[in-house]
Amino acid sequence: MYFVDMNSLIHKLNFFDNKLKLYHQVKMDTEVDKLGLERLTHVLIESFLDIGNMMIDGFVMRDPGSYADIITILVDENVLKKEDEEAYQALINIRKDLVSNYENVDHQSIQHILDKYFQVFEQFSKDIKSYLATEMGVANTFTE
Repeated sequence: MYFVDMNSLIHKLNFFDNKLKLYHQVKMDTEVDKLGLERLTHVLIESFLDIGNMMIDGFVMRDPGSYADIITILVDENVLKKEDEEAYQALINIRKDLVSNYENVDHQSIQHILDKYFQVFEQFSKDIKSYLATEMGVANTFTE
């Protein structure tokens, strides 16, 4: 490992966890509710990708060629569990619709993915912290 900005990483992990908790408050009654779901999902994806890139850079893993490759690398390096790979791929696949196909977002599909894999996403921060504790040693991993 060369360098992981632990303060920034922990901040992003907390951000991810806090936004994920908001998901169960989302309603789908109005257009504004649907936009809220879109934004919530988008920031979950972006924070997930930022965290993934921080881990890859900090532990000098191979360079990703795509967003999907970030997940593949994290699985290959045993940061994330192989059995959770499908969940993370499903999450980041939503990004293209949110960014490029924003006029025709399938809100039911987003809800389905978030509902189906919610427990996996809840485990994300714990998996990152577990990897950090193993690689860096428990004593100095989460000191600020």
